[in-house]
Amino acid sequence: MSTQEHRAVAVGVDDSDASRLAMRWAAREALSRSEALLLVRAVPVPLEELTRVHLPSEQPVMRHGSAQQELAALATECRRMFPELLVRTRVQMGHPASVLREETDQMGMVVLGPPPLSRTRRVLLGSTAGELVRNAHVPVVVVRGPEADRPIRRVVVGVDGSPTSGQAITFAHDLAYRHSATLTALMADATRAPDALPPNRGWRYESDFVDANQRLLAECVAGVEQSNPDVEMHQEVSLEPPTEALLQAAEKADLLLIGSRGRHIVRATTLGSTSHALVHYADCAVAVVR
Repeated sequence: MSTQEHRAVAVGVDDSDASRLAMRWAAREALSRSEALLLVRAVPVPLEELTRVHLPSEQPVMRHGSAQQELAALATECRRMFPELLVRTRVQMGHPASVLREETDQMGMVVLGPPPLSRTRRVLLGSTAGELVRNAHVPVVVVRGPEADRPIRRVVVGVDGSPTSGQAITFAHDLAYRHSATLTALMADATRAPDALPPNRGWRYESDFVDANQRLLAECVAGVEQSNPDVEMHQEVSLEPPTEALLQAAEKADLLLIGSRGRHIVRATTLGSTSHALVHYADCAVAVVR
């Protein structure tokens, strides 16, 4: 299998089981894209270095060398599982978000494991995922759950009519084609203000909303449907807010995709909170596309 020159799927790794899960997901995706896999190990600078008080066990050279050995073992494990895949490695001192962001210029995608459950570590890793979602130039995928080890068969993409939403549709359609997966394009109501009471389902507003957004959704996906009709594609309009609608969709999906920015200022703000919620709490892998 030929590999595209200078292109790779990058995955941030450490010594955790979640990291190995992300590595396997990224390896399968790299194979489907005919790209290499780059295993990236970031070695955070310890507090002792910042204060110029060095402890023998925390010396940068020792930490870097240990990380190289662990990464080499992980690369060997990956090559054994995926012998057709070109696997490269890189160890670099620095914050994981900064290290991975520097790798995105020649990457087709960046993959991470899920945020840890510990509140303190969730804040730290959450900032890693959050910074990459905001600043990376390529799609960022957060992989979680044992289901991530199974083939991708059900893909859901959130749609709102924005340019990045269009990019997410194109990306999702290509991925669904490569993995022989079904694709559902989902449009939710990002304009309705939260209400303390459940909405009256008989309101004319809802009928107007569904009709208008069914038309908009059809327009948004028309191009990719025509370009490759072999992908089984479904269209859904939800009356729920985007976060709720997409989290519900994630319960039955193998991969959930959204664009990184919304159509309007309000939608952009909503999408920002939506992407944060999905990256941290969705039941399946989540990709944020820009």
